[in-house]
Amino acid sequence: MSKPARAVLSVSVVLVAALGGLAAPASAAEPAPVPLGVDECAVDVNDQGVVVTDTHLVDRGRVLPLPGGLTSAAAVNDRGQVAGLVDGRAAFWDGRRLHLIGVADPADTFETVSAVSNRGEVVGTSGTFGGERHAWRWRQGVLTPLAGLDGSTGANDVNDHGQVVGDAWSGDTQHAVLWQPDGTLVPLATLGDGTGSSLASAIDVHGRAAGYSYTSASTGDMRAVRWATPTSVRDVSPAGHAFGIVADLNDRGVAVGSILPPGAPQHGFVQDSAGRVRLVAPPDGAAALVLSAVNEVGLAAGCVIDDDGVHAITWRG
Repeated sequence: MSKPARAVLSVSVVLVAALGGLAAPASAAEPAPVPLGVDECAVDVNDQGVVVTDTHLVDRGRVLPLPGGLTSAAAVNDRGQVAGLVDGRAAFWDGRRLHLIGVADPADTFETVSAVSNRGEVVGTSGTFGGERHAWRWRQGVLTPLAGLDGSTGANDVNDHGQVVGDAWSGDTQHAVLWQPDGTLVPLATLGDGTGSSLASAIDVHGRAAGYSYTSASTGDMRAVRWATPTSVRDVSPAGHAFGIVADLNDRGVAVGSILPPGAPQHGFVQDSAGRVRLVAPPDGAAALVLSAVNEVGLAAGCVIDDDGVHAITWRG
């Protein structure tokens, strides 16, 4: 089970802000999202069904405070360990004690956390506002900066083998990349003519990644994609749909994300292991539905956005 980056989630929410006036009713035949009673987006769910939002943990219907003194959460693993922030500082609660992680460069002034593996490896990004970002990995008290191209880097997910995915900038172009356990940077293929920006938001235990890719530098067509290998990229956005992103993958081949259907509000979507894509419509009157994470039994987590704000949900097809 993997976790989408904070930057990825914000991409989905920005789409809502631009198109929130559109409306399309949810199908009565579709399973309904289950509200969790927290007015935040759910950002991760583990295989026991424990969900984390920005400032809460939801376990079997109980809304609980974050453990260990965390003030913000980004990810939870199957051991119940949580990675997030303490008053803006990257941190990891290992079930017994809280670890402050630090920054990749001493000059960095902000810290974010993106994911945690089941072996307790945490990845994230630090940087300066308006300046460069620096991807890092942390395990057992050791923080290691991750190599870049010639600009900013960001780490978005990590699997249980220590492979990390994210983005690395070269000039004005953002490239989806994979870092191997030894730190080697591997660029991932892009769609179309190869000039468009791309980002990898998730990786599964088999090393398959997912995220988004623009078809070229001159188009605004952002497509949800999956990488079977670093050189093999596949567009998984339904035909005619725009601004797609895969936010998370599970190890059984299920992907979840967000998509913008023509003339409709932002939907979540699920792609099963056979490649079939299913749209998940927001409830009547809502501006959007975002799917942020999926666990190994197919339980997805995310949020519904409506006139009253943001509401954490789970969804199972």
